[in-house]
Amino acid sequence: MLKIKTSIGLIFRREIHYEIKKKLKEKRSNRKLALDYFDFFYESTYGKEWKAMRLAMLTGRKYIALLNNYSNFIETGAIMEKNASINLLKYLDMIQSKQNTQIDQSLPRNLNIFTFDNGDCRDFPSPKPSNSDGLMNYYCMDGASILPIFAMNIQKNETILDLCSSPGGKTLAMLQTLLPKYVICRDINQSRLDRLARMLKTYVPESELIKKVSIQMNNPSLKSSDEECFDRVLVDVPCTNDRHSLHTEENNIFSKVRSNERSNIQKKQTELLTQAILACKLNGSIVYSTCSLSPIQNEGVVNTVLNIFDAEPRYFLKIEPLDHLKNYFDYFFTFSPACKTGLLVSPDIKKNFGPFYLCKISKIPK
Repeated sequence: MLKIKTSIGLIFRREIHYEIKKKLKEKRSNRKLALDYFDFFYESTYGKEWKAMRLAMLTGRKYIALLNNYSNFIETGAIMEKNASINLLKYLDMIQSKQNTQIDQSLPRNLNIFTFDNGDCRDFPSPKPSNSDGLMNYYCMDGASILPIFAMNIQKNETILDLCSSPGGKTLAMLQTLLPKYVICRDINQSRLDRLARMLKTYVPESELIKKVSIQMNNPSLKSSDEECFDRVLVDVPCTNDRHSLHTEENNIFSKVRSNERSNIQKKQTELLTQAILACKLNGSIVYSTCSLSPIQNEGVVNTVLNIFDAEPRYFLKIEPLDHLKNYFDYFFTFSPACKTGLLVSPDIKKNFGPFYLCKISKIPK
């Protein structure tokens, strides 16, 4: 009788233990799943560097303010300077001048970008519409997200393809250079395109949008009519969106409902970069970017695609050095030494931008 009672008791305790484990497993948030994955993967990838990255990513993101050149940017800039924010390009030029370093004149000088100094964690107030034209006065974005615009080296009257354009910060930055003749904006679904269109309408006059911008659905494969049509292509691909995944439950890529998407993400990134290369003109260039620390999604995808085009008879692909950007922006961004192909902005508690990866590829005739 005692044995029967003991057996029943053990079975009961096991069932309780199983149920507790089940409940605990169910209660693991998407953010916790993301953190566990990053701890497992990035600690082995980055070693001691991961601890600093982790601390920074678990705190609030730092933003820059991109002033709207289509509105009253002079007045907005004066207000920014009163609030002790820094005109980023002017400040970096001053540092270069003090170091007797030649200032890179290829960078687009029409961009008016403000930030707070390193270690200053203040946020910018919410943008607001101008009294004179009703357009928003500035756009807030992660500072590292502006780097592709500098890497693209857009020239006057070029035609640009922004292949994964929503929510639109980089598209807006391209337009703020006042250089492109036309920008084609594409994305994967209508809701993302609608969001992009709404944002652009609040920053750019309608006459300019009609003249310079086309918003289109992106097809799974590139149409033959689009091959080699664009001088520059930006492909800011969907990724694990590392910082977002640590702070937001909603639409988190580590949620169970998005597990298939997550497992196929490298394949999708490879397809999009392949599209970008096919769409780019000969002697044009492609900038590939993610907001992930993953070498698989970053250098891994770039190297995979380079191998795909290795036997192409008409042209070859060349990875362009971005040392000039690294040297110029070194004061405000921390660049990971672990990244050997392209640039990786790694989050740092004093320079809390990123993570952000970018790589520039030129398409050169043989």
